[in-house]
Amino acid sequence: MEVIHHLGILSAKRYVNENTGFLLTNKKGSYCSFFNVPSSRYQGLLYFDEKIMNMYKFVENIEIVGNNEVTSLKNGFYFAERRKNDIVESFFMPRNFNSLIYELSQNNEIEIFFDCKNAYDNREWGRYYEISEEDRCIVVKFTKKTDKRENSSDGLGEFELFLAIKSNGNSYQKNDEWVERQYIDDEKRNSPPYKRYVYNALRLNGTKFVFSMSKNKSEAIKECGHIFDNFEEIKTNEKKYFFDSIIGNKQVNNVIRNEGISKETKIAYINAVNSLNNLAVDGDNYGIFAGLPWFFQFWARDSLISLKALSKINEKLAQKIFFRYLNKISPDGRLPNLIGQHSSSALGNADAYGWLFFRCSESIEKINRSREVINSIKKSIIMIKQNKSAGSNRIKEYLKKCNSVINKKETGYHKIIYEIEASLEKSLSGLLKFHTKDGFEVNNKLETWMDTEFENDLREGARIEIQALRLNMYKLMFELTQNQKYKALENLLRNKVKERFWNSKILADGLNDFTIRPNIFIAAYIYPELLTNKEWEICFENALKSTWLEWGGLSTIDKSHPLFTEESTGEDVKSYHRGDSWFWVNNLTALILFKINKEKFNKNIQKIIQSSTEEILWKGCIGCHAELSSAKDLESGGCWNQAWSNAMFIEMLDGVLG
Repeated sequence: MEVIHHLGILSAKRYVNENTGFLLTNKKGSYCSFFNVPSSRYQGLLYFDEKIMNMYKFVENIEIVGNNEVTSLKNGFYFAERRKNDIVESFFMPRNFNSLIYELSQNNEIEIFFDCKNAYDNREWGRYYEISEEDRCIVVKFTKKTDKRENSSDGLGEFELFLAIKSNGNSYQKNDEWVERQYIDDEKRNSPPYKRYVYNALRLNGTKFVFSMSKNKSEAIKECGHIFDNFEEIKTNEKKYFFDSIIGNKQVNNVIRNEGISKETKIAYINAVNSLNNLAVDGDNYGIFAGLPWFFQFWARDSLISLKALSKINEKLAQKIFFRYLNKISPDGRLPNLIGQHSSSALGNADAYGWLFFRCSESIEKINRSREVINSIKKSIIMIKQNKSAGSNRIKEYLKKCNSVINKKETGYHKIIYEIEASLEKSLSGLLKFHTKDGFEVNNKLETWMDTEFENDLREGARIEIQALRLNMYKLMFELTQNQKYKALENLLRNKVKERFWNSKILADGLNDFTIRPNIFIAAYIYPELLTNKEWEICFENALKSTWLEWGGLSTIDKSHPLFTEESTGEDVKSYHRGDSWFWVNNLTALILFKINKEKFNKNIQKIIQSSTEEILWKGCIGCHAELSSAKDLESGGCWNQAWSNAMFIEMLDGVLG
């Protein structure tokens, strides 16, 4: 099958031999994702209820009658196209509407398969569909009821969903048929159930279709009619939004114009920017999804790691998220693990607050640069006032406006720094009281980003990247307050970490644990002052010998370790943090290798760029940076579109390009 990334002169195409797909969002949580063949329960058209932060599946698949072999897939960035022999399908998911626009290049019949459910709910019984016509729309009503074959109760209604469909065709028929699907990707991921019955509900014809989702029937019908009646205008607006917000972005333009990187890497960068933007939700409940399809919550750690890259795309939203977390510091100094419904919501989080204040450091650096500009302007104003012509009313009015702008900016900066200082003081006070032992920051099991358990591999105690985050917090607090107490705490902890973690060859992953893991690169990214550049070089050389994968990534554990697992085991966590290669860590590693010694580590840097580019463009869900790969070979594994993978690819390329 041919995969195409279509963006004028930056277009690229390649034949691939795997089940690829695409993912579009409405920028408010809902998404559609279709692959060559249905291969996962999470594919289809899904609706995000912002009020309760829950995801519901509606459509399982759309199939062209008698013509379903995909011969090419085109990524248009704000739309997707698939060719099935002589017919082209087009998919648009307009911003801020819970709708899908679907078009065919010629009139044909299509069949609509439904699997209405809560995204995580795999119960088979108690699923009821009703199909009717209303206001020139086909209306599908789904009711979920309890069933005694799976529940303690029977026949109790749980929720209702409504899908309104409108087309330019003149007929439809009810199929009323249940068919069994086998989901090969879920089976590969060890994510049961691998089989499920879905409902073949409708056959209809036409070239132009709108599918609108809601929990309210009248809202679904109203939106469906509006989009159908304003079809072309809405599509034009999607195109304009993409070119204004993504291609018109200053940083994207810098990459496009840079002659030092390949065309494919430029396209991958644009895709990463677009995909991260698609994971950002800007409504009453705003934040960054950790990933789609199944991490549709706002995970604090993932959000804050991704925040720097998001700020280059949507600075206003990034600031809202930043201040939201500043106000969520708990009495023990930490942040909640996530916002949304998930089994891990009660799990402790040992690093999100550290990432928050690491991003604070970057914000203050930006403010300080702005202050330098302001001081320069102030000097210019003084010089203008000393000029004889400064007495004119026009110049006086100009200087008055300048002073007003400066005062407003300075007041804003004071407010930001005050909020950062107050939140940081609260956090450090709680951490010193509840999470500090012998000067080290300590965490319980499963509280770091490596939050899975296998054969007593728990990462509890004092961990290297957690110490780096605490060191950065002390450093920032001293810069803000000039209180020598924090400088003393920083110096004391830095010396203790170097004494206990550094053996002149490698940094320990934890106190008394010299297992080699890539967390040392995270530590260097956060607090490079821990070692000298020469010491970091030695550390990195030794770590790469144990974790480097020839395709261009890092294993999450020493390849000689008994727990190392070469092939990904999916939802069976055996390989998750004991072999699987995470793209966000790979991209971060390339960035820090570049900062420490770009000449010495050039081969590793280039290989990481190449492998991440390859995965974004040609594997899995095209145009999206996935969660991870098996250690054995480069592949697109885990979550199809992961926020911090995209974010770190953006940040890495920005850093390498300068």
